[in-house]
Amino acid sequence: MIKNDITIRVAGRAGDGSLTTADILSKVFKDIGLWLVTYKDFPSNIRGLPTNITLRANEKRIYYGRKDKLDYLLAFDKKNVEIHIEDVIENGVIIYDNSNEELSQDLIRDYIHYYSIPMQSIAKNQLGLEVIKNIIAVGVITYLLKMDYEKTKEIIYNHFLKTKGDKIASKNIEAFDAGYNYAKENIKKVDEYIIEEVKNPEKTYFIMGNEALAFGAIVGGCRFYASYPITPASEVLEILSKELPKYGGVVVQAEDEIASINFAIGAAYAGVRAMTGTSGPGISLKTETIGLAVMNETPLVIYLAQRAGPSTGLPTKVEQSDIYHAIFGGHGDAPRIVIAPGNVKEMFEFAVLAFNLAEKYQTPVILLADQVLAQNKYTIPIDEINLKKVKIERGKILTQKELDEIISRGGKYLRYKITDDGISPRTIPGMEGGIFTANSNEHEEDGYTTEHPKKRGEMLEKRLRKIYKTAKYSGDLPENLIFGSGEIGIIGFGFTYGPIMEAMERLKNENIDVQFLQLRTLWPLDEEGIKSFIDSCEKVIVVEQNAQGQLANVIKMFYPNHDKIESLRKYDGIGFTPKDIVDKVKEIVRVSSSLLT
Repeated sequence: MIKNDITIRVAGRAGDGSLTTADILSKVFKDIGLWLVTYKDFPSNIRGLPTNITLRANEKRIYYGRKDKLDYLLAFDKKNVEIHIEDVIENGVIIYDNSNEELSQDLIRDYIHYYSIPMQSIAKNQLGLEVIKNIIAVGVITYLLKMDYEKTKEIIYNHFLKTKGDKIASKNIEAFDAGYNYAKENIKKVDEYIIEEVKNPEKTYFIMGNEALAFGAIVGGCRFYASYPITPASEVLEILSKELPKYGGVVVQAEDEIASINFAIGAAYAGVRAMTGTSGPGISLKTETIGLAVMNETPLVIYLAQRAGPSTGLPTKVEQSDIYHAIFGGHGDAPRIVIAPGNVKEMFEFAVLAFNLAEKYQTPVILLADQVLAQNKYTIPIDEINLKKVKIERGKILTQKELDEIISRGGKYLRYKITDDGISPRTIPGMEGGIFTANSNEHEEDGYTTEHPKKRGEMLEKRLRKIYKTAKYSGDLPENLIFGSGEIGIIGFGFTYGPIMEAMERLKNENIDVQFLQLRTLWPLDEEGIKSFIDSCEKVIVVEQNAQGQLANVIKMFYPNHDKIESLRKYDGIGFTPKDIVDKVKEIVRVSSSLLT
């Protein structure tokens, strides 16, 4: 018997209700105390192409939604059995809809248990509504996994009641009962998987990365958000459109990417904590305004949820190929801060932090995530989101009294005053005596345009100093974290945190010790800390979801001993599995062992 440890993939065509099926199962599993992570793999069209979502549940905490193999595959058609059959584990299960055709012999494996259910036929002929075949599937799974019948039924009803009303909710209950009863009467369970309620479960949230970021932004004082809809950042726009006005905030869905960041920089100039969100194509268009924010030292937060590029690329697939652009994008010397959360807790915390950093250092801050982290759901303990620890730091904003004292002494307010730390006192428009010019030209301390060589040098050095000296060594930036110990090191960022952490557990069980450096600040880079980590290892693997090894190449700019560094790269739109990382580590161990013999 395998209890409370299962990975289920729901696979169909876009429009079949795969995401709804997984959502309902997630709510049931969450309600009985299991830890959950999802992994969405969906096409960039509305209806017709294959889509799937993987739901992983366990009694213990898990960090990542992709396991090496599936325990259960729910396929709404033969095509999806063909696509996913090789991912099913030995003694795993395939539930498939045989309404239109049975599986051909080439899809039969003697190590897999098959349950055929005419879901579409039941929905159409018995219930008169073909679209609810997915809820029939929920009924079948509830029976097979011996899940709590009444609890599942209640969750289904409430799920549809909120958005569709009683009539549709009741119809879905009929579908659930039809699936459950069909399985009870026609299927003999032969697999070993069951789901039971956990005793004294920890209180948790089950939250999407984009949700965590949106709520972190609200708590962090964001009161203006401007964006153009783009996958995989769109949920932030949707959530803030509903929630931000409740706190006196404003959300603008702009006509394009350029307009949205220009709205945001205008709001930030006016003294409001402002953010814009985008993905690869959008950051290309926003880049000139990021340079403007650097030049006129306007605090601005840019949320960049990476996807596969270039151009339109793969809009719904994961990639970490915007590292160069996030760090170096734009013309001229344009220093900025780039921070990279690796889990939903950090998505929340870094959203708060991004606004503090932007205002304290009067600079654009790029909050760099990716499709896996942004659009999947993760379970975290409630006490990990501690609102009492949230601090708002607005930096050097003058009060009217301080400004009056400057004027009374015969002085003049200098918005870009040269200071030791590179940070100048800031005023909010409307403050008496605090007027200044903010433009895109190089300027003097009062903001007026200059082309004087000496003044140009001083002003550029000021902007560089506040990032590369003050911010870098301030302790304000997210600390890069080291987990474990060993002669083999792994460096990663973003969603790779999950598969790396799981890979480390597996390797430890095989007596292979590794250490993991999670990079949480990508710029300014902590080259001293990274060098120290690499020096402590015999070999270092940089794990990243792109073709060129962008992160590894950035590290190599500062670390001359390139022979120590190897890249583990993936760029097919599908995220790493823990096995990918385990296999790479074992390969290095084998090579090292052979060299010693």
